[in-house]
Amino acid sequence: MMSLSQQKGFTLVELIVVVIITAVLSGVMVQFITTPVESYTDVSRRARLTDIAETAMQRLRYEIKTALPNSIRVGCNGNCVEFLRTVTGGRYRLNPGEYDPGPPAVLDDDVLSFNENDPPGGDTAFSVLGPFDPSGLAGGAGSNNDCQLNSAYCVVVYNTGLNGSNAWNMDNMATLTGVTVTPASPPLPEIITIAFDNDNFSATTNAEAFPAESPQQRFYIVDDPVKFVCGSTGDLLRFEGYTITRNRLTDPDLEIADLRSQNVAESVLADQVTDCSFNYQAGATQRNAILNISLTITEAGEDITLLQQLHVVNLP
Repeated sequence: MMSLSQQKGFTLVELIVVVIITAVLSGVMVQFITTPVESYTDVSRRARLTDIAETAMQRLRYEIKTALPNSIRVGCNGNCVEFLRTVTGGRYRLNPGEYDPGPPAVLDDDVLSFNENDPPGGDTAFSVLGPFDPSGLAGGAGSNNDCQLNSAYCVVVYNTGLNGSNAWNMDNMATLTGVTVTPASPPLPEIITIAFDNDNFSATTNAEAFPAESPQQRFYIVDDPVKFVCGSTGDLLRFEGYTITRNRLTDPDLEIADLRSQNVAESVLADQVTDCSFNYQAGATQRNAILNISLTITEAGEDITLLQQLHVVNLP
């Protein structure tokens, strides 16, 4: 029989050594597993942040294309950008006979007069040259400033953004009051006539809605002002359908509060925004205008910044 003193086993020292070796091996294995997982998490986070920023940039690019020429303006100390959105446009008839396919055809259409005494009291309608889709255009039925209050479409002619021809000041903007389509009578084309209120939002008698002619006879139909604002809450917000005003607030949070008080349409374009800025360089006769956009998205201490430069055609 084997005595108790002859039996073999683990000593306490051996057990401690095993535990230490196991811990070291576990630590090494954790490093092998953790590093790839953390790398994957970092890459996924960067991809998500980039996607948020790029989606916002794509939406901004798309919307800026609809801006009325020379209506883009930056405010809120560079934290917001705003413009008047166009839904359609075309060319107005300025001279008799522009439609005529040749004598003896006669057209029952309307030229746009810029003389407040011809017709007496100022013109209130004009015919459209070329293709134009009038569907969905509703006219105002109330006061002359319906379009300013966003209850009707606006008609704008020759918006240069300068004093006397600035749509934000309602210098060259009129409320659309109706659209009439006269069916085609071969060989003549159909005639589309746009009616507008020529009071120019002014109490002055016979004030002209359109003080200056467009060299290319262009007109635009505007439906809403649109604004993108970066506030302190970390969201890039989009607003539309508020009252057209000459000036806005300089603090982005106060601007957001003011727009919300009007109960206008609001949506979040991007979240996790820690910085955004807009810079607008007005164009000249030699070049287009440029809108510079910077957007920074942050998560878990890591941020992504995208820069975008948009060229804006401002031919009025």
